Amino acid sequence: MKPLLFTGPPGIGKSTAVRKVTDALELTGVHGLHSGEIRVEGKRQGFKLELVPSGESGVLASPDIEGDVRFGTLRPDGKRRLGLSLEFLEKVACPSLRAALPTAHLMVIDEIGPMQARSAVFRHLVEEIVASDVPLLASIALADEPWISGLRDSSDIAVIPLTLGNRDTVVEAASHYLRALLAPESSRP
Repeated sequence: MKPLLFTGPPGIGKSTAVRKVTDALELTGVHGLHSGEIRVEGKRQGFKLELVPSGESGVLASPDIEGDVRFGTLRPDGKRRLGLSLEFLEKVACPSLRAALPTAHLMVIDEIGPMQARSAVFRHLVEEIVASDVPLLASIALADEPWISGLRDSSDIAVIPLTLGNRDTVVEAASHYLRALLAPESSRP
């Protein structure tokens, strides 16, 4: 099976689509990484990463992180608002996913985006998963970053653009497809 990647503009529902498909499969042996917003009093204050199935989480980006690699809107001092930390991604998440790969029935990555792509460890892990026999369900940003563009343009990867009009149908179709493909996998130890 080719890796299945959902793409589209921010806010279109890529993360929600990945989670809905994963939940609909009801399989054991699903390993992966979810990205999510850190919200304080309703305002986005950064991004976190969460391992599947353990739920272990860590910060990816926050205004409290110092450093030259920054994302988000501009602050009054001209720097981007969110500092990037690759510590959890590289020291916890990537080793955990690499260790799970030999026995995983499905790998899930939400999201393959510009922040994550700053990590060579993450890029190598994604390439290893893509080259493996383990199915991959992921979301991928529309960013112009060369490595991300290369993944989206690869003939070895099925990239499905999400829109407001097709996302529910895509989730349903992807769920049925993966359930049929992976149903025998759920009986493996």
